[in-house]
Amino acid sequence: MIPKHRNTDAYTNSIEAPTYQSASYYFNNAEHVTAGLHERSVPAGRYGRYSNPTWVEVEERLSELSEAESSLVFASGMAAHVTAFLALLEAGDEVVLPSESYRQVRNLFHSILSKFGIKVHEFSIRDPEDFVGKVAALRGRVKLVHLEMPSSPHMYLIDVARVREAAGPDVVITLDSSFSPPPNFYPLKWGVDLVLFSATKYLSGHGDIVAGVASGREELIEKIRWYRDITGPVLDGNTAFLLRRSLYTLLIRMERVNAMGLEIARYLESQPSVDRVYYNGLESHPHFELAQQYLHGYGGVITFELKLTEEQTAEVVDRLRLPFMASNFGAPHTLVEQSTFFTYNEYSDEELRIIGVPRGTVRLSLGYSNEVSAIIKDLDQALAHVHD
Repeated sequence: MIPKHRNTDAYTNSIEAPTYQSASYYFNNAEHVTAGLHERSVPAGRYGRYSNPTWVEVEERLSELSEAESSLVFASGMAAHVTAFLALLEAGDEVVLPSESYRQVRNLFHSILSKFGIKVHEFSIRDPEDFVGKVAALRGRVKLVHLEMPSSPHMYLIDVARVREAAGPDVVITLDSSFSPPPNFYPLKWGVDLVLFSATKYLSGHGDIVAGVASGREELIEKIRWYRDITGPVLDGNTAFLLRRSLYTLLIRMERVNAMGLEIARYLESQPSVDRVYYNGLESHPHFELAQQYLHGYGGVITFELKLTEEQTAEVVDRLRLPFMASNFGAPHTLVEQSTFFTYNEYSDEELRIIGVPRGTVRLSLGYSNEVSAIIKDLDQALAHVHD
């Protein structure tokens, strides 16, 4: 006969908590159900879509990291976005969205949420003053302002405190901070209510998992939790373990890529074959002053433009030997993508003009396992052919 009462974990003095993989959790009797499920007076699981002890530990660490009241983990960054917006918006609500937002977030608002009666106001953040003014003009109408900072590929920034002031105290402000996690940026200190991350990027930092995070006010997190419980965009226990492991080295990894990014951005800016470099740590960046106000480091993503056609730019990128040609950032390996050939391959010339991405745009995502000297040497040999 199988005993009704099972033993607890044998090694309760382990420094690292075990990784929980169970899809379900048992109860010993009705009294245990009452205490663990109904009253929640003792810790107990119920079902793998609702909770997992490994998630809970990671969520607590993420809250400490972002100085948030509470956090939730998700199966991807987009799962965090979708679930948050479904939880916080209703039919007839109006939202503000930067034109420079991640294209799938724009698709979410314009092609999916719009079907449920959400009205979107989209404004460029290239001129921070203009953006703040347009938010202020909608005061009293807007339910939510979604921001992304920095934005890709130009690493544009936003005067977050002034957006909060312009929107008013009752508007929910969400911000995608995937490109600038702690310690580089702490959005919740500047009036943001909910910060979102693709944990696939810097938070995990190894290029081996896909995950998302929402951190912020307890009231908002509980609303989002209800939707997550129903729709189920959750992590498995092993992915949560890998994210937990990665958070130990986040500060060390960010310190390294911050230093690498500034050095290589300055190198690229010095090259006559490079027309323009977008990196928040450069004084030439249009939002350099905002970077001094909000950021404590500038990360490892650098975008630069060549005065070349798309085909000519592809030849330069093809000559690079060290980076992998791939779309991601925050991983150990350096990655490169030709923006109009990867992320914006479906955009017309007019659409590219509107978002300010010429055909000669390249995004370089530095990997902390590579040496700066090796990256520069590789860039040297590829750029040497620009005028051949």
